Amino acid sequence: MKKYIPLLALALVMAACSDEVAEQPRAAIELDKNIAEINESLVMRFTGSADNVVVFPGDEGQDYERLSEGNSGLVVNKGLFTYAYSTPGTYKLVCVATNHANEGLSLLSDTCSVWVRVIDDVTEITRLSAPQVLYDEVFASLHGDKDWVLALPKRMRFSNSDRNVALNQRLKFYIPSQSTQVFIDGEPYQSNTRYNLANMLEVKTVSNEGSERVYKLHTLNYGEFSTFSLAGVRGTLQRTEFDYSYSELDITLPAGTDVTALAPEFTLSGDNVRVYVDGIEQQTGVSTQDFTTPVTYRFVTTSTADPSISVESTCKVTVN
Repeated sequence: MKKYIPLLALALVMAACSDEVAEQPRAAIELDKNIAEINESLVMRFTGSADNVVVFPGDEGQDYERLSEGNSGLVVNKGLFTYAYSTPGTYKLVCVATNHANEGLSLLSDTCSVWVRVIDDVTEITRLSAPQVLYDEVFASLHGDKDWVLALPKRMRFSNSDRNVALNQRLKFYIPSQSTQVFIDGEPYQSNTRYNLANMLEVKTVSNEGSERVYKLHTLNYGEFSTFSLAGVRGTLQRTEFDYSYSELDITLPAGTDVTALAPEFTLSGDNVRVYVDGIEQQTGVSTQDFTTPVTYRFVTTSTADPSISVESTCKVTVN
């Protein structure tokens, strides 16, 4: 059942409300820092008193001085505000505190402001890739703090056929700043240039503040068998479209062949490639294996520029 307030009682309530005097709000804030890097969180605490608090960070679209141009602010909840600037510069952060007055028909307000300096000193590369190796984006891995290693297959399985992979590839850099400049072997980086990855490249980043960092990019091919034969029978190498570091090789031998101690004859895909079984380096025509069950060969490809840099791949050999 709906309840109706008598008209006299309602008039008395409205009169009481109209006699109330709203308190003048007080705008006051504390920042955990006045200097921050781009994308670094800055925490503001509202220490004043008000019913509503809005903050104008001062960057594009949120500048208090440009309210008439359609700029807006951000509402502060529970007296805490966290923000990160994406562009370097000096910003005037404005806090507007308001209380309602005259039954909400007018506002009492107070403002305060602080200056925030945002610096862009980013030199870190977070990810690096060859963005279009046939149909795939292949990412490099970071070894230590300065060596990027890009591992590429000699050939890739694509549309039911094996295709050669060139060492002239475009490069893509993921850096948390659009202001950071990249140089490759001393020349400005171009996203549409195909770089010769057969040689180690020096990659230098320069921040907006002038700081520099130098990386090295090593590109290595996954090792594999170029040829492989047992008892004069050549095997067939099979690649997968999903794991470029893994391959399989099948050989069918004549019935009755003793497969318990066979020494395969093979060639490797590069002079800087070594192959192992159970940690023992294999020699063509010399190292024997029991092929009663599949044997997994492990390849190690080493950088000619830095022997401490290497990539590994595997091949499972099955004899039928």
